[in-house]
Amino acid sequence: MAERDLAGGAGAGDSGRSGDDWDLAFNRLLEGVSLDEISVPTASDQRRRKLTFSGVRDSVAEQLREKVRSERQRRETIARLKQQFEVCSTQVDEVLADFVSTLLDTFNGGGESRRLPDPRDGRSRSWQVLARRSPQRDDEPEPVITVQITTRGVEALDRGQPALECRVSTARNPRLVDFAAGLDFRSELEDAVCRAYRDILGTLRLAPAPDSGVRDDKDGE
Repeated sequence: MAERDLAGGAGAGDSGRSGDDWDLAFNRLLEGVSLDEISVPTASDQRRRKLTFSGVRDSVAEQLREKVRSERQRRETIARLKQQFEVCSTQVDEVLADFVSTLLDTFNGGGESRRLPDPRDGRSRSWQVLARRSPQRDDEPEPVITVQITTRGVEALDRGQPALECRVSTARNPRLVDFAAGLDFRSELEDAVCRAYRDILGTLRLAPAPDSGVRDDKDGE
């Protein structure tokens, strides 16, 4: 279709619901076309220029070119955001593994991080960090920190600017840290996980490792 070619979006191979959504997204551009700036002559004001088909065509085409350009830029942003989603997922895996080995293994008798199954819509991805609580009621680790990354505004009919957001939460603070994923995502995430650890530290089992530095060397003499 000519509309798809103009929008620079779905290709000839797209079909089904996804292709229909992108067609609707392009048609949505037409909703914003305005002819208000074209002076319409009235009986009381003959000085206004008369409308012509070619003049209206040029005005509509100019507005559509700008809207199509914006839509194309939006789709390019969405493509980059989906790549960033995968890069950030890898960084979450690495940061949580470092957190477990550096802090939980050192002071709290260990722990583990796990990635949860992705939801059907594929817009988000979640991880849980498991550790043992104190006072110890059983020996089973339980979720103590949750990390979730979510894409916003990436579907054809979504409104608003595309964005990738991250939330780090604990059981008592479901919205402990929220931030937009940027170039410094890894360090932002490490900072957020440290804040979460500080929030839950008093609820975790204390079991320092021999090399944790908790015991004074004189204690071993």
